[in-house]
Amino acid sequence: MTPTSSSPDLAEDRCTAYARGVVDGGIVAGPYVRLACRRHLDDLEAGAARGLAYDPAAAARVIGYFAKVLKVAVDGKAVPFVPDGWQCFVLGSVFGWKRSATGARRFREAYIETGKGSGKSPLAAGIGMYMLTSDGEYMPEIYAAASKRDQAMILFQDAVSMRRSSPVLTDKTSVRGIEPVYHIGYPRKGGFFRPISSEDGQSGPRPSCALVDELHEHRDANVITMLEKGFKGRAQPLLFTITNSGFDLASPCGLRHTAAIEMLRGELAEQANPDDLFAYVCALDEGDDPLEDESCWPKTNPSLGVTIKHEYLRAQVAQARRIPAERNVCLRLNFCVWTESETSWLSREVVAPCIARFEPV
Repeated sequence: MTPTSSSPDLAEDRCTAYARGVVDGGIVAGPYVRLACRRHLDDLEAGAARGLAYDPAAAARVIGYFAKVLKVAVDGKAVPFVPDGWQCFVLGSVFGWKRSATGARRFREAYIETGKGSGKSPLAAGIGMYMLTSDGEYMPEIYAAASKRDQAMILFQDAVSMRRSSPVLTDKTSVRGIEPVYHIGYPRKGGFFRPISSEDGQSGPRPSCALVDELHEHRDANVITMLEKGFKGRAQPLLFTITNSGFDLASPCGLRHTAAIEMLRGELAEQANPDDLFAYVCALDEGDDPLEDESCWPKTNPSLGVTIKHEYLRAQVAQARRIPAERNVCLRLNFCVWTESETSWLSREVVAPCIARFEPV
């Protein structure tokens, strides 16, 4: 039987609880996160007609894996990785939704866009470790991917740190390389977790999971294309992309950002198969001014007060006010505003009066 929103199983489900909190207004969220949560609740009621089923036990399993197996560094100490509310929504959605006919996961791609410091990289690294050791895939191949190898290593080293601080993972996995480690192996299933980048020029990967970091920094889609071509032969591959906001909507990140929003708005054509795509896209509402009003900050910083502090954001805002060239950077990285350029020399407030007085000769 497919659980509905009134099922007792869902009463304890943190993914659905987050969705309800957002839709009911108890959790502050931006317009696209509200749409994502509304989509989840709507699909609990009507998804069965499209061959979709939500498995709260599967959602709870991956959330429990994070809390019981993984650790993250906090103030110089390794502590259990207890996912925040928004992370539970992402994890529960990606791993809880399935295809009724096959039992395979519904979502083949997840696009995650939040403010800097929200905990996206540890979340992705944890998903990599889960899919390496606990997803049931034979010979899993997990890749931490970026446009440059140094960037790919950042996410991968989060996974290395998680392995090092977990007795269970240390016992069941192996590593290659010493400072830096460049390979985590899982002998029981013949699988591995590695970094990969466009610079590697590697051909022939067959990923069961591709974790793409900092998509806004990718100048082309080469590494994603390479990984997606390797999905053939996998029953339920996952492309999990994390990013800050960018400034070029024609870039690989901009195109996926636009597609995610169109999907959430219900604007994608049916043949685009939006049921394959999960999106958690943080954004401000029209009229929000994060440089003047702190109340909108949680919309783009869902872990505000946990992984990122108010004092940090206040310092970023103060600098953006003092230095116009820093404004676009602050708006993009901290408040998910897609700006018209990477940096700005003069603020819009300074330029606007000049334009108003300008008379072409």
